[in-house]
Amino acid sequence: MLTILYLLAFMDRGNIGNAKIAGMVKKLKTTGKQYNMALTVFFFPYATLEVPKRHPEAHEAIFMILMILWGVVMTCQGIVKTYDQLLVTRILLGVTESGFFPAASYLPTTWCCRFEVQIRLACFFSAASLAGAFSGLLAFGTEFMDGIGGLEGWRWIFILEGIITVLIGCTLHWTLPDSPATASFLTIEEKAVIERRVMQDTGSRAGRNNTHDGFQWRYLKDALTEWKIYVAVVIYLGQQYLSLWLHLLGTFDHSGAWVQDLTGSASHRANLSAWCGLNGLL
Repeated sequence: MLTILYLLAFMDRGNIGNAKIAGMVKKLKTTGKQYNMALTVFFFPYATLEVPKRHPEAHEAIFMILMILWGVVMTCQGIVKTYDQLLVTRILLGVTESGFFPAASYLPTTWCCRFEVQIRLACFFSAASLAGAFSGLLAFGTEFMDGIGGLEGWRWIFILEGIITVLIGCTLHWTLPDSPATASFLTIEEKAVIERRVMQDTGSRAGRNNTHDGFQWRYLKDALTEWKIYVAVVIYLGQQYLSLWLHLLGTFDHSGAWVQDLTGSASHRANLSAWCGLNGLL
């Protein structure tokens, strides 16, 4: 379920590239610099608020509220009339999406041992490639909705993806339990086994784990001096190449639908390679 949510989050933040190819820039009469600014302003609140919004317990209510809010913002992005309105919606999208990733990264640690979390987070990250595929294919289809309801095709890209996000967000109370203890599909014995395994894996000599420690500056220092974090940053930057490729293809003499379809196919291949690697096939 977390992979689906991350898929939607990545689609919603990146579909502005699909909208650009479908004619958004011409309709809003924005320059190249203005479009680049619209891309960039999303990351200011997203990066600034991501750590402060980290919650010690990832309740399903947090996911539900965040998803509904960013789905509403995404839908509103489909009805903007001016460049200034586009900037506002991009900023609000960064604000509402910023709390999702920290909570989503924390949630698997309440269910799995440390050696099990890695593969699950890898699957979670593979949604980035899937997002490029689905976003491109969805944009390819919605371009043919041009004129329906008096709206251009690029507007339907935002509106449809926003509606999907809101609908799935409304189901999270039942589909995404915040811990094994609240999972209705588990028996009492199964809940006890999961809790005992996690406690033994992360516990102290007393056999208990404590996840409610307060903030200490040494924790921040340890994080900032951990070299593996910076390696992960470089790897994460590599995931963004499809967005750049999409932007560059839009500058050549190709139809918007052709570009959307091509980027979707490329994302499918990238995701297939990721899954093969995860399963030891490469």
